[in-house]
Amino acid sequence: MMSHPARWACIFLAVWAGVTIGMFLLTNYVLQDAFMLFLCFMLVYPVMTLVGCFIYAKSCGIRWYMPFMMIPIIAVVYIASVNFRAIQPNIFVTTLFGMLFGSGMGNIFADKKLLEAHKKERRDRRLHEDRKYRKILDD
Repeated sequence: MMSHPARWACIFLAVWAGVTIGMFLLTNYVLQDAFMLFLCFMLVYPVMTLVGCFIYAKSCGIRWYMPFMMIPIIAVVYIASVNFRAIQPNIFVTTLFGMLFGSGMGNIFADKKLLEAHKKERRDRRLHEDRKYRKILDD
């Protein structure tokens, strides 16, 4: 999972947004019940956000693009939905807390030596690609 953290962040965000939109459609159009609304967005959604950010931060470290892209995604879902009902302001707070706590706890339990080794490997690879030396004496 460490080879391309940006790719894994995009995959995680796509799955997370898909499940969120699915829960929204389920609670607003299929099962129009206050209990289902509470169950999905006050129990399942925060746990899903917290666990997802925890797993990503534990394996890839904290990246600036992954957790902070959740807020614009949820804002687009909020703006696009006409009848998001009673959870409108709470969804931002729930996303923010789940994202911050999940990423923070994941970073605490991350393997720092492995993350530093991968960071050094990427830096070395980038430096070797940038420097294309040619021996003058061999010509």
